[in-house]
Amino acid sequence: ILDQITVDQLNIMMVRDDLYPFYYGGSKARKAVAYEQMLRQEGYNAIVTCGGVQSNHNRAMALMCARNGWRCHLCVQDTDRRFFKEKGNAQLCRDAGAEVEIIAPQDTAAAMDNAMERLKQEGFNPYYVIGGGHNLPGGTCFVDAVGELKRLCDNINYKPDYIFHASGTGSTQAGIAVGLDLAGWSDVKLVGISVARQQQRGEQVIIDYANRLAAHYGLDKDYTGHITFITDFLCGGYEQYTPAMKQYIDRVIGETGIVFDTTYSGKGFYGMMQTVAARGLGNKKLLFWHTGGLLNRLK
Repeated sequence: ILDQITVDQLNIMMVRDDLYPFYYGGSKARKAVAYEQMLRQEGYNAIVTCGGVQSNHNRAMALMCARNGWRCHLCVQDTDRRFFKEKGNAQLCRDAGAEVEIIAPQDTAAAMDNAMERLKQEGFNPYYVIGGGHNLPGGTCFVDAVGELKRLCDNINYKPDYIFHASGTGSTQAGIAVGLDLAGWSDVKLVGISVARQQQRGEQVIIDYANRLAAHYGLDKDYTGHITFITDFLCGGYEQYTPAMKQYIDRVIGETGIVFDTTYSGKGFYGMMQTVAARGLGNKKLLFWHTGGLLNRLK
């Protein structure tokens, strides 16, 4: 869905993945549908994955498994058992009947490996879903989404100069980057606003995954040096924000009726607007890819 809003006298086009019509929306729901198709085709009946207390990825995966009658084992990275107290994504994971294992972040790999082995011993055919959706379906769905976007834009004679979005684990940004090249929009500048990761690790993960996607599509390109990943708006890290950011996001919600959260989409939108002002990009055609995260406002 394409939308257009005016904020601070700037006309901004917006991809509304917050309205994606499955599993309560967002980029992780788009990925979940892609995983669902692959899992059905290849005969899997269980998954093991991981994420934080308010993980949109875990919520989408848990609901996807519930729909199909599959086992879902979530390794939830938590230190004070917030998962069992909070609402939002955490509550939906509980309501969906997911099997939850509370772990320390450093124990993630071992816990997931153990869960995979146990499910196999119980007679299931489980699939290991890398946190955030870094298996192939988590990127190819965004390559496809860029193709859809270009067709919509062609119909209204529009082409963005810049695409901004909130960048987390990196598979969304990698998928959009490869999708732009495959769609013939290589000159469109893609900017990821980091919601948690520092520069070196965050950028390298995107490069590695984009290179993997490019190889899958037969695209001869190394994305080293081609990824723009801005870390100026971390505000201390994941789920952290400043009063100024919160006030700005709340004002934009009041002016547009579009909901943003302070963990993902809101941090991305705030970072975009600050970057546009600082770099004098107000005369460019700006598109913001709203990746969701609305349930983080309800925790």
